[in-house]
Amino acid sequence: MSSTSIGIRIPTHLHERLESYVTQTHLTKTEVILNALAQYLGANEEVPLSQRVAALEAQMLELKGLVKSSLTSDL
Repeated sequence: MSSTSIGIRIPTHLHERLESYVTQTHLTKTEVILNALAQYLGANEEVPLSQRVAALEAQMLELKGLVKSSLTSDL
């Protein structure tokens, strides 16, 4: 598959979340952005299964953290 390079500007808070996400999942920024773009455009079949699984694992970690913080804040 051929590829094209693009440059984008994103808000600082999104970049910080991206950095945190790539640290958790051990994916590259490019892989995360390509995965997100493919999902947004409905082209999930183009994203390798390993990347999709890693993305789901990261989402589960994030959800676990949210649930845990929600439960502890309710006490």
